[in-house]
Amino acid sequence: MLGRAASTVLSATPQKARMAYAERGSNPSSGRFYRIIIRRASLSIQRLPNTAWRPWNLQILPNKTTLEAMFTNGRAAAINGALLTVFAAFALASCAPKPFVIGVPLGLTGLNANVGVHGRNGIQLAAEEINASGGVRGRPLKLMIEDDLDTPEGGLAAAKALEGKGALAFVGHMSSASASLSIGYLSARRLVLISPTVSSTDFSGLDDYFFRIIGPNDAQGAALAAEALRRGYRTASIVYNSINRAYSLKVEEGFKKAFEAGGGRTFPPHAIDASSSYDFKALATLILNENSDTVLCAASAFDLSSLSQALAATSASLPLLGSMWARTPDLMVFGGRTVDGIVLAAGGDSEGPNPELRRFVERYRERYGEEPVFSALYGYEAMRVLALAMAEARTLDGPGIKAALLARTTFPGIQGDIDFDRYGDTERPYFLFEVRAGRFVRIR
Repeated sequence: MLGRAASTVLSATPQKARMAYAERGSNPSSGRFYRIIIRRASLSIQRLPNTAWRPWNLQILPNKTTLEAMFTNGRAAAINGALLTVFAAFALASCAPKPFVIGVPLGLTGLNANVGVHGRNGIQLAAEEINASGGVRGRPLKLMIEDDLDTPEGGLAAAKALEGKGALAFVGHMSSASASLSIGYLSARRLVLISPTVSSTDFSGLDDYFFRIIGPNDAQGAALAAEALRRGYRTASIVYNSINRAYSLKVEEGFKKAFEAGGGRTFPPHAIDASSSYDFKALATLILNENSDTVLCAASAFDLSSLSQALAATSASLPLLGSMWARTPDLMVFGGRTVDGIVLAAGGDSEGPNPELRRFVERYRERYGEEPVFSALYGYEAMRVLALAMAEARTLDGPGIKAALLARTTFPGIQGDIDFDRYGDTERPYFLFEVRAGRFVRIR
């Protein structure tokens, strides 16, 4: 009989595999011949009549569905279980289901990389779980990751590179700036892009191939305005990041509209160009001269922490409000104790009561050794939404996946259900957090 190792390989093949065991003659010169045939996941070993082949002649005849090899033990040696094990393992690996390639463009370098790294981790964790459960339609997912540099040009270059690598669909872009050019590019090629955290309303209400898991960013500004009014603030200075203006200006607009509707007054906004030479001390002086009650900073963790330090250096005590972009551990890393008391809007609450959310947080800690930030939660949800749409799509292409996304009433999420409108937009709530002793504590 075949060696024990070979029998193990055969018995480990999928249940649907048809197996035919062949016997080896006890005399190594018996000249018996064998054929191994792999068709999809089906393997068989057949004994053949003697032929004129030379000893150990081997032919591999591959095509799209079949790998066939013939060999003989001849007079030189005997076929043993170890040889069949190696060949069977090679043959079965050659016929493994072809993976679906998913493009993942993310900002993984620079001062704002924390958001992209956690987003990547959440996407990876979801893909690993999906593959462990059998993949999508019996085929695994293969993530192809590209750094989009968190810029419009970098985002477009990443999208093109991933398209060239055969991406069927895309999950990624964590900033509105990085997605600003690639959304149109991918939509023109009818390729679905699901973003975990691109929230700019510039992309709302468009019949394209862009979907998002997060709510619109002007709602962040409105939530912060409501909290400012609740605390009795009546005048507000505004600062925004001009590099990611597609995001930050919409937060500013949402804040201004809601704050002024509630009786507040805002000053003209100040732009931060996010360069290493930007003078935050001068910005702090401009803000203090406005004599406002509070400051909205629609910018990154680095920007907000730098402003906080500059204000602290003047001994001024001015309450700061921050957008979700800044709600990462980098805020405390860059700002230290000066950031205590800052109030931020965010959609992801890793300490929420949902049991599935708690399980995700535990798996994330075990896998990556740290607490997930908001982008990890949204990245995890985005990958699962895409996989479910692929499983339900009538055709596995951009139009088919888009149709499946729009046809479903509700997608389950770990932060609540996800409902897309006919444009691929969704409304999801934002929460409020305050930095207390180096921790984000939910207050609303």
